[in-house]
Order: sequence, then C-alpha cells, then structure tokens
Amino acid sequence: MTYTTNEVAKKVGMTVSQIHYYDRLGLIPNLDRSTNGYRDFSETNLVWLTKLKLFTDSGMSLKDIQQLTQLVGEGKLETVKKRREIVEDHIFRLVQQESEIHDQITYLHQFLDEYDHLEGKS
Repeated sequence: MTYTTNEVAKKVGMTVSQIHYYDRLGLIPNLDRSTNGYRDFSETNLVWLTKLKLFTDSGMSLKDIQQLTQLVGEGKLETVKKRREIVEDHIFRLVQQESEIHDQITYLHQFLDEYDHLEGKS
C-alpha cells in the first residue's frame, strides 16, 4: 500500500510543504516516485516520518536528523552505537531544558506569590 503526500501529511501531522522540504533535504530514505513523478510513500516511509516529526518537534537539529537518516540507510546493526549516541545526546539536552523550564516556572510562581502578598491575598 502506498500513500500520497496529502495522506501522509494528515497521518503524521505535518504540512505538505514540510514533507517536500524534508524530502529535498534527503530525510526520507527509500522514497519512491510514481511514473508521473509524484511521491509514493510506503508504510516504512510513514513510520520514519512519524519519528522525524518527533525529532523535529522535540527540537533535534536538522544536522542530527540528517546524520540519523544517513546511518539508518547504512544499516541498523552496523550503526546502532552512533545512532544511540545522537539520541542520548538529544535526550540529555531535553533533560537540561526541562530543568531550566522547571526553574523558570518556580521563579514565575515567586512573582505571583509576591503579587498575592501585595494584594493582601496571602
């Protein structure tokens, strides 16, 4: 079974232009084209685009995504160590961001506490 770009966009929650952009960057491995030149997405492409959306939504750099895509194309077993490093580094950055966001929220709550005190609510 194959899917059109519009179908894939709806299924993975991307825009058609995002998918075209990622294709131009070479981020959709093994993407076939129909005889008229349209993209024909397979189930495997759909699974990869779902992962790609997670990577981009979580702030992974395009450079890292390009490297992951290339490594996956080279073979899963042969490149698992390097792919793991890329994902672990990204998780580390996300955990740092999570900590920073937590600190920011705590600080903002302190502002609200101060405002409550000024308004005589505490």
